[in-house]
Amino acid sequence: MWLESLVQDLRYALRQLRKSPGFTVTAVLTLALGIGATTAIFTLVQQVMLQSLPVTRPDQLWRIGDRPHCCNWTGYSQDNEGKPGDWNLFPWEAYKLFRANTPGFQDLAALQAGNAPLAVRHAGSAGPAETANGEFVSGNFFQTLGVSAWRGRLFVDADDQEGAPPVAVMSFHAWQEKYGSDPTVVGSTYQINGRAFTIIGVAPAGFVGATIVDWGMPDIWLPLATEPLMLGTTARIKDTRVDWLDLIGRVRSGTQPKALEAQLQSELHGWLASHLA
Repeated sequence: MWLESLVQDLRYALRQLRKSPGFTVTAVLTLALGIGATTAIFTLVQQVMLQSLPVTRPDQLWRIGDRPHCCNWTGYSQDNEGKPGDWNLFPWEAYKLFRANTPGFQDLAALQAGNAPLAVRHAGSAGPAETANGEFVSGNFFQTLGVSAWRGRLFVDADDQEGAPPVAVMSFHAWQEKYGSDPTVVGSTYQINGRAFTIIGVAPAGFVGATIVDWGMPDIWLPLATEPLMLGTTARIKDTRVDWLDLIGRVRSGTQPKALEAQLQSELHGWLASHLA
């Protein structure tokens, strides 16, 4: 991708400059100004059409980025359709910045673009593991969408913290079709890719996630903070070079989308300038 190549080239250039005796603060400032002037990065906020799902006030839900993309467990694509600079996926660090500094959002959630293949087995079962589609989401994902649990509870921010007990939420269709609507699923420990997770709740009937696709509906949601537990050294959550998260926010009443979009663009410009080195 054009933007990704540019970022890589700039990082390489900075590394080479550091090795040169003539590297000075002036050179850094000049390069930073050049970055700001030449990388016309624009984020677009587009309404998320979730009317068919059991969410609260879908008309208030908007996503950052306006184009479809394809992504899986290890790969991703901005899929800009020939329009370099249109950002649709974001690193975790950029998400944290947007969430903390954009008051126009009542709340802003992140979710993995695409899904992750999981092997799921009840901790007390001797049988083979079930294959399931998994999705990493932020702790405020269900809260942002205004989704209530069918059984148990859904994630809160405390579940999405490094060192928190590993927990998971099961979809209604997986609970019904794979586990026969067994009420004891909630509170039970399941091995997910060999790691012990407690199922804390079941999502409501009809809720298939926030991407509304005909394939790969999530069977299980996991907190973003558990990604290193699952992927180890290949985890993407701390890698600022990897764009892998969809961002969906609930816009505050009275906030103008165009003004919100302009603020997000400014925040993204600043974040890119500070993370290129």
